[in-house]
Amino acid sequence: MLILLSTITLTACDLSHNNDLFIENNIMKQTLTIQLVQRMTGNHIRLVERILQFDAEHPDIEINIRSHSNNPDAYWFESNESQGTPPDIIEMSPNQLKIWFHHDKIEPLDLLEQQFHDYTITSPDGYVIGLKSKVNPLIVYYNKNTFARLGLEDPSSDWDWNMLEDIIAVLKSADEEVYIVLNPILLEWVAMNGYGSRIVDPGGTVFSGYMDSEQTIQAAEWLSWVDSDPNIYNIPYSLVEDQIVFGVDFAFDLTSGSISSFEAIIQRNDRIEIAPLPGGPDRVNIAKMTGLGVLSSSPNKEAAMNLIRFLIERSDDFYIDTIQHTYQNFGGIVPIDSRRLSIVKEEVQRSIPASLYMYDGQLHGRSLIHYKPSSAIRSGQSVKEVFRKEAESIDMQFKLMREDLHHLEECMKKTIGVCYFY
Repeated sequence: MLILLSTITLTACDLSHNNDLFIENNIMKQTLTIQLVQRMTGNHIRLVERILQFDAEHPDIEINIRSHSNNPDAYWFESNESQGTPPDIIEMSPNQLKIWFHHDKIEPLDLLEQQFHDYTITSPDGYVIGLKSKVNPLIVYYNKNTFARLGLEDPSSDWDWNMLEDIIAVLKSADEEVYIVLNPILLEWVAMNGYGSRIVDPGGTVFSGYMDSEQTIQAAEWLSWVDSDPNIYNIPYSLVEDQIVFGVDFAFDLTSGSISSFEAIIQRNDRIEIAPLPGGPDRVNIAKMTGLGVLSSSPNKEAAMNLIRFLIERSDDFYIDTIQHTYQNFGGIVPIDSRRLSIVKEEVQRSIPASLYMYDGQLHGRSLIHYKPSSAIRSGQSVKEVFRKEAESIDMQFKLMREDLHHLEECMKKTIGVCYFY
């Protein structure tokens, strides 16, 4: 009996040892393929670091990270062996995730806990379909020297919409340039915070009746009043060169070469500061955003879900991780100044996805010259009629995308329709 027990024990040890060897030799490993959209690549990127940490703790899983600076890729839309193995986890904008989920290509995530709510992206019917990966919020930029010269108080955490309008009025009366342009994202921000309206219904599916409401039209007219100089189109260089003294734009991805973040601006012009958006605790930020979704076709859903949970539960501060990843993705170097980091974190926490942001890498630039409602205001056309037609067109485009994913593919590849908007 003792000899038999000893034999079984040795056999078990041998099997365990052999099992370790199998894992080490990749014989029994699961391969988890993750498709990220990144402009900067490398293992120093925060999200990549955290994925590799998960990989190190799971010897039975092999991580394969693919990243591309431009999208779409053909295998996002159809199974194509020449494009390689489809990913298990894919990074997309909230709109992409929603449309793909509608076509049963994205798996609902098992993240129903209330404490995870702020970290996730949901479908119109309430399913969790993505974990936020990049969040690029709006922030306020201002020239502190000009504010001091004109006797204006620096914007603080408790300033409100009336103070914003007063500051703009003082600056315009002093012939100082202000940059808040009329484009869909800033229109949505002004409509929600300044006029209590939306450009889309709360579910994010219907624009007619919202985008052409009286309140939204007032928001468009307000933006037209604020931004009177169409020749100013490049906020990073304009701030660095003191051409503008106040503006609202994104914290990152400013499309000006090396000046692609708020920190890069301030490093080149220490007269510039940033501030939170006005409105106090009730304000809403409109952010460009991406999230990680699990493909329904993935054979590794359990491993993919374990990684998604790891990214939340093993994070000391999910918001800081998200900011660092977003910042690094556009060429930023951390650490960021702690005070400014706290401002950006506050705005990330208040952010909701922009209703008309279709994909990471979407055309970025000043849309004042090209955006039809702006042209209508300048030319004296009926703004309500322009917005009505715009809303109907957007509704039709989303309807077609929900009918056939091919329409989203064409929209992205050709940068037409809603995929052209800033």
